[in-house]
Amino acid sequence: MKSFPVRNQLITWETDDKGEASLVVPQNDKFWVRLASKLFMLPNKRVIVLDSIGTYVWQMCDGKHTISQIIKGVQKQYQLTRKEAETSLFTFMQQLGKRNFIGFAIPNPQQNAPLTPEPEPEKSGLLGFLQKR
Repeated sequence: MKSFPVRNQLITWETDDKGEASLVVPQNDKFWVRLASKLFMLPNKRVIVLDSIGTYVWQMCDGKHTISQIIKGVQKQYQLTRKEAETSLFTFMQQLGKRNFIGFAIPNPQQNAPLTPEPEPEKSGLLGFLQKR
């Protein structure tokens, strides 16, 4: 819930006049895919059109919003219950992640931790245990 979804930089996208995003996904660069593409005259890219909710989520996958923030946004924007928003978002995120359309950045816990003073080093030696009192 604290991870930040990030779009794959190889996927280009644009939004049409209806507010739907079209993702342009390049085909795999493996030899057999290139060979099949030439033999069967297949395009070297796929276009995937997202609906309004998918477009909203795609736009929020910018590395600045956590999954929790996206859930709250979907819930508010589309008048869904928390459970409905979570279920649909997790399914959609899982599909995007499985297809390598997005990745997940996990924050470093030390970056978000409050600043605390460094503890003093323990005194060593014979009298060290007396100085702790």
